[in-house]
Amino acid sequence: MHYTSLLSLGACCGTVLCNSEEVLAKHEGHGGIDGWFTGKRANAFYGNWSSKTLSLSDPQDIYARNFTVTQIPVSKLTHISYAFCNISTTTGEVVLSDENADLRFAYPGEPKGLTNATSLKNIYGNVKQLFLLKKKNRTLKTMLSVGGYSFSPYWSAMLASEPKRARFASSAVKLMTDLGFDGLDYDYEYVTNASQAADLIDLLKKTRTLMDEHSQKNSLPRFSLSFDGPAGPAKYTLLDMRGMDRYLDFWNFMAFDYSGGWDTIAGHAQNLYGGNSKGDGIATPFNTSTGINYYIDNGIAPSKINLGNPLYGHAFLNTTGPGQRFNGTGIGSFGEAGGNWDTKALPLKANYSSAEVTELKDIGASYSYSAKDRMMISFDTPDIAKMKARYAMKKGLGGAMWWEISQDKSGKDSLVGSFVGELRGLEKSMNNLKYPTSVYENMRLGFPDN
Repeated sequence: MHYTSLLSLGACCGTVLCNSEEVLAKHEGHGGIDGWFTGKRANAFYGNWSSKTLSLSDPQDIYARNFTVTQIPVSKLTHISYAFCNISTTTGEVVLSDENADLRFAYPGEPKGLTNATSLKNIYGNVKQLFLLKKKNRTLKTMLSVGGYSFSPYWSAMLASEPKRARFASSAVKLMTDLGFDGLDYDYEYVTNASQAADLIDLLKKTRTLMDEHSQKNSLPRFSLSFDGPAGPAKYTLLDMRGMDRYLDFWNFMAFDYSGGWDTIAGHAQNLYGGNSKGDGIATPFNTSTGINYYIDNGIAPSKINLGNPLYGHAFLNTTGPGQRFNGTGIGSFGEAGGNWDTKALPLKANYSSAEVTELKDIGASYSYSAKDRMMISFDTPDIAKMKARYAMKKGLGGAMWWEISQDKSGKDSLVGSFVGELRGLEKSMNNLKYPTSVYENMRLGFPDN
């Protein structure tokens, strides 16, 4: 993840008039209703850059979202995945990607001017605020996520070396226990061959072993381990899913980026189903349902799969709509290249002509199109989010995942809220507040002053 999880699998279709419940019934066939009435996971990713407020002209911070940890809508969530840690290319060690945001960012009432996080006696920044959210919301769990698309090139050298795999696992678990997280999430995009697939299993095994040893030694609850699974057949068929699954607590299925600026045809970027819409010959060659069925057919219990959902849209310029050629994507929200727009900005109105929104419920997709601006944007509406939630319920999936929480709308138009509202309840397992081995004194004490 990190906006550019390129699957390069363009999707397109025409218009439709059809009932979503009938569509769900028609496509049912794998999985089942075994998970209907159990609490579901609701896992939102939060990028450590989201709290920054630097100038848009600063190349070191093109996001400048000014969305802090304290703004995360925790009442709708069971998990927050904090992204991303990086990987040392020389040792394989997992390291923080932004110590200022992670450990020193000055929230109201916190000390300012901290300069050396590695020598701090106490911890502050986003990590402290995540822990305080856990104290106030005892069923909220936090996951420390390692990798992401931007850092994925650093995985291959680490996976190829047994000592580096061992260093990766030990350093990841140490960061988790130093920083007060309930688990680890691994995001490698993507495994390229059978040797890497086998090495990845060994890494998961090493991590799981160290997690369990730490829990047993310190009389702590079990820590969670998750993996962000690809949605493209060329990627997921290379994974040894059964081998990985024995060490994982759940999978985050990345059901997005099916089409984008890397393609030549404007298409749907997160459609639930494939097929020809309205029989007009415009096919959607890639879809979520096919990928979910593959995971299930290859040994993954539906209840261990979180259905991924994007909180952004892909823009296509100089086009007449889905299935047609385009030229360019524009800059998107906050001046970002690649035409990625936050959901909270969609459909576009300011500086553009009002765009007409179309929902294609036979394939579970939606998009906006402005004929005047010749711009199409593929994104989910609240109704499509609800349809995907009902699909997840019918399949017995374990819940949902979203990338990235700062991009969502609030209130009735929230995609997270729309999805969660269809889940009939969230899981209620308790988080962990005891970190006796943390190098930070206030973490060891559980932040008694807060």
